[in-house]
Amino acid sequence: MKTKPLDIAQIRQTVATQLNIDVEEIQNDDDLFMLGLDSVSLMTLVSVWRELGINIEFQDLAEAATIQDWSQRLNR
Repeated sequence: MKTKPLDIAQIRQTVATQLNIDVEEIQNDDDLFMLGLDSVSLMTLVSVWRELGINIEFQDLAEAATIQDWSQRLNR
């Protein structure tokens, strides 16, 4: 069962926590790989969101690594 849609601020906070940076350092259109995201961190984020009932794949997030793109993909 899928949870309610994720707020973009929730997504940004989850990513900031994973990258160990301040949430204010991330803008919606920043390339998250340029901010330090790597494949292990991405796999962890996919697992976090799957536990919330969101059907998301690694490749879905890897091909467009911005908060804005992820918000759209996570809330389909």
